[in-house]
Amino acid sequence: MDAPNQYRWQAGASPVNAVWPLVPPLLQDELISSWLVRCALAQGCGPLTLTGEVWPELRFWCTDPDRCLSPVQIGELSRLSGIPADALQASTLLPLHQVMTGDAGFPKSIAPWFLCLGIRNRRRSGGLQYCPKCFEQKTPHYLIEDRLAWHTACPVHQVSLLDHCECCHAPLCPQMITPPDETLGRCHRCGYELHLAPTQTASADALSFQNATDGLFSGPPIRYGDRRLLLTEWLSLSRWMIGILRTAARERSPCSKGFFLEMGVNVDGLYPPETGLPFEYLAPDDRATLLSNVWCMLRVGPDRLIDAAQRECTRPSLLLPRAGRLPASLAVLATVLRSKRHRSCSRPQTDNPRSTKSVLMRWRRLLRKFQR
Repeated sequence: MDAPNQYRWQAGASPVNAVWPLVPPLLQDELISSWLVRCALAQGCGPLTLTGEVWPELRFWCTDPDRCLSPVQIGELSRLSGIPADALQASTLLPLHQVMTGDAGFPKSIAPWFLCLGIRNRRRSGGLQYCPKCFEQKTPHYLIEDRLAWHTACPVHQVSLLDHCECCHAPLCPQMITPPDETLGRCHRCGYELHLAPTQTASADALSFQNATDGLFSGPPIRYGDRRLLLTEWLSLSRWMIGILRTAARERSPCSKGFFLEMGVNVDGLYPPETGLPFEYLAPDDRATLLSNVWCMLRVGPDRLIDAAQRECTRPSLLLPRAGRLPASLAVLATVLRSKRHRSCSRPQTDNPRSTKSVLMRWRRLLRKFQR
């Protein structure tokens, strides 16, 4: 049974007149990379072998395989597999990115709200999520929504998603699975059955934000104060809130504490991620904490936010973005703060050692890479 407000990203498809002898159907909402791994294992070969035969000139698994494929590449895959080309295109992330941004293709850098895989050759540092209960009840496969940064919980079972093996802590790399394994339900490194991982109840606020954002793809705009926010405006406002929450976690002050208490956020419970990486690189628990607080701030509304910023004398450096503009629904905030941004003077370089916090952050980033 589907959870309320769950948005279906694509319908799935079955093979017709396939050249390959064994082609599993493309499941509903399944990522194209997930289906390709299942397709390779059904043929009795590794994913690298399969994609090498389809696209000899393409290092498919050394890039983000779910972002997009060219019409020529989609056409060749459709001919061999018997899956319609439009269904294969719908199983990539490109249609979602076009709806969210209006751009024809993905940028070479980080794409906002799409999880980063942290690729080095065929190995990854994260960026793919799954629900253990879903893996137990259905054919293990990865969903399109597993690559969206605002997804931190399973909308069906309402448990937190996982992005690693609970046994060996390896990131999820299904493209590394090879025969005799026939399923995506095991860790590529240690063989642990992923559905056996313990689960915890998802944050209600993070799940509410997730359902509200999903609903904007097919439902009406969401009211925020006197405005009705479309998808792009909603994501822009939410990203601005994530930025000020992360800044407040790094640089605590009495003024910001009073402001966030008015927003329903306990600053003392905010901690910067151990790696300090961008939002799209963070683990599900770190993103869920931020999105829970974003949902609390969204429920407060713009009027109380602006009043609290003025009453608590919140410093402009916290609320005014260094690059870009304020969200349109909070444009008046710049006038209320009555601040002129000054470019900070560059500090002369010194030979002083780095702080303990900076060293630990770099160390944790290194450990994250070793998990590949």
